Amino acid sequence: MRRLGWIAPVSFDRVQFGASKAGAVDVPRFAARHVDDLPRAHPEVDCTQLRTVGKSRRSLLAGLQTQPA
Repeated sequence: MRRLGWIAPVSFDRVQFGASKAGAVDVPRFAARHVDDLPRAHPEVDCTQLRTVGKSRRSLLAGLQTQPA
């Protein structure tokens, strides 16, 4: 959804995995209201079907084209 330009993070937090600083990564944070608005903003996407995509399976959104900036 980020790649499609439908949602953008409001901030990033540094999260450390394990005991070393080498394991720290920046994790995007999204506003709950922005996430909640996605089904209304994009009724063409079947959110129920998206939730059924299994682990390690390609998302149904992968076939959609990005919007020009």
